[in-house]
Amino acid sequence: MPSGPHLPALRWGEEYPSLATLALKDHRTGATIGALSQVNAGLVRRDLKRADAAGRALRALSTRAILARCRAAAELFLEAELPLAGGLTQSAAEYRAQLSATGGLPLTLARANQEKIAGVLRELETIVLGLTRGLAPETLDAAIGEHAGIPLWFTPQCRALGAVLPSNSPGVNALWLPALAFKVPAVLKPGSADPWTPLRLVQALIAAGLPREAFALYPTDHEGAAAILDGCERALLFGDARTT
Repeated sequence: MPSGPHLPALRWGEEYPSLATLALKDHRTGATIGALSQVNAGLVRRDLKRADAAGRALRALSTRAILARCRAAAELFLEAELPLAGGLTQSAAEYRAQLSATGGLPLTLARANQEKIAGVLRELETIVLGLTRGLAPETLDAAIGEHAGIPLWFTPQCRALGAVLPSNSPGVNALWLPALAFKVPAVLKPGSADPWTPLRLVQALIAAGLPREAFALYPTDHEGAAAILDGCERALLFGDARTT
């Protein structure tokens, strides 16, 4: 049995520790420091059929409420002791040490990337204003309104945003966060050497009051990554053709 925590998949917020696992190894010593659940593409495809319910959980909140909870999540992500797996918790220092061990990132860069993600959480309202050219949050809630004298009507172009994430750049996890403000749930495939960052970020957002149903985290293989890209109408992919 591997030593260290067994990190689960999250099936719309519910922990799913799989019997199939990938060993998480310290890049310096080769020692196993944990295990990462592995799910198959079939499970991903089945779960994506429930994306509409995940979206409804976010739409039950106002945009202002989501933005406020994201701001609260910034400090939790930076400093709090958060759930990790199977009743275990993780301090901020433990997160950075584990990230450094499996991903090879120096502790100073681990902290810098953590600050970058927290900065996006704090400033998400400003980011959304930039993306929407100044639309009021209430207009986003109503999905109809007027801006600069022009009538507006809009609708989401996807039921969920997929993200196939890397192992060597934790800061890019900040890029999927704006989807939450638009009430679009997140479907994440963590990098094999950095499951720590997306899992901690999701736990911080849940602790801040966002619905756990809005998050799916699938450690999986190339076929599973392709299932995420195929099943989500919009997706972020980090890597090249070999990634999927």
